[in-house]
Amino acid sequence: MKRIIMATNNIGKINELKKYIKGYEIVSQNEAGIIDLDVEENGNTFEENAIIKANSIKKYVENSYIIAEDSGICIDALNGYPGVKTKRAAMEELKKDVTDAQRNSFILEKMKDNNNRKVVWQTVIALIEENGKLTTFSGEIEGKVAYESIGENGFGFDPIFYIEEEKKTLAQMSFEEKEKYSARKIAVDKLNKYLSNV
Repeated sequence: MKRIIMATNNIGKINELKKYIKGYEIVSQNEAGIIDLDVEENGNTFEENAIIKANSIKKYVENSYIIAEDSGICIDALNGYPGVKTKRAAMEELKKDVTDAQRNSFILEKMKDNNNRKVVWQTVIALIEENGKLTTFSGEIEGKVAYESIGENGFGFDPIFYIEEEKKTLAQMSFEEKEKYSARKIAVDKLNKYLSNV
């Protein structure tokens, strides 16, 4: 079985990829022996950051595929904020480490007096094959910023990403329901189609 090293130690992302991608052994960068790697995500787009992360792993391994993902939310009323700084924006402004829950509260506070709740979730996956070939795959979904954090499922921004068709946040959905509204799933479907032809 071919191995795919994912450029993350985020258990939520890894578990989702394991459910989506069959026929490959999916391991985290720590499981691959790449410990305490600190990558500066200084790209201007999600695609650039995904590529930066994939390349940071590639120099340490051979005979493995590398997958890196970058994703985030772009809020219409905040001119696309937080965008590529989705995970770091709250930390930079508050000047301290924050949890997912604190990050979500930070976003809700910024949006508390705003009626334009439109938000887009974008995901880009970068794949580096054993021969060094680089390919990227993208997915995007649209929703609304919820007025409060609701739901226990999922991770990251799921509790504040509201899908009008379902009248639920992503964190209120079962895994099967969420699959229909997952930017990551859209990108992974494209990746799977590509891998089936490799």
